[in-house]
Amino acid sequence: MKRTALFFGSFNPIHHGHLNVARAAIETGKIKEVVFIVSPQNPFKRDVDLLPEQQRLGLVSSVLSREEHMTFSDVEFQLSRPNYTINTLRHLDVSPDSNTHTLLMGADIFVQMKTWQGAAEMLSHDLMIYPRLGWQLPQKSDKITLLDSPMISISATMIRQKVERQEEINHLVPEEVATFFYETHLK
Repeated sequence: MKRTALFFGSFNPIHHGHLNVARAAIETGKIKEVVFIVSPQNPFKRDVDLLPEQQRLGLVSSVLSREEHMTFSDVEFQLSRPNYTINTLRHLDVSPDSNTHTLLMGADIFVQMKTWQGAAEMLSHDLMIYPRLGWQLPQKSDKITLLDSPMISISATMIRQKVERQEEINHLVPEEVATFFYETHLK
């Protein structure tokens, strides 16, 4: 049975790296749909660099409207803050025994997740992990699927820095994201 992949992130902004990861997950044949769960804030990061919530949601919604088998959720915007991923999973009633969901994440998040609230429970879920430069992939197991996809050197931080320096970002982000930054930040 194909599963739904839950892809958590602030998507600040959504970029080609996120989309390539979601496509790679779908192409495994194990995933029927990727749900981008947009987080209003990251409990481990400062909010100063975050685009306003509605702008991030709008960009994610606009980008994913053109993608097959991809959708988004704003469920974390309805939960108390700070919110932790484990709380969202419990709110959605997604248990580690679920044969309907997989958590999609990068190797960087997998390593960091060991320090998160509810880490043991989250690590007992089915995981699909994509490679990230500078991060070691875990061993494949019956609970861990490693995505065989090229490492893409794109990060939202890099994109925001390029915008700040008024550098080109068209090759890193979907058209509507580039347009948003050119109209709001690069005048």
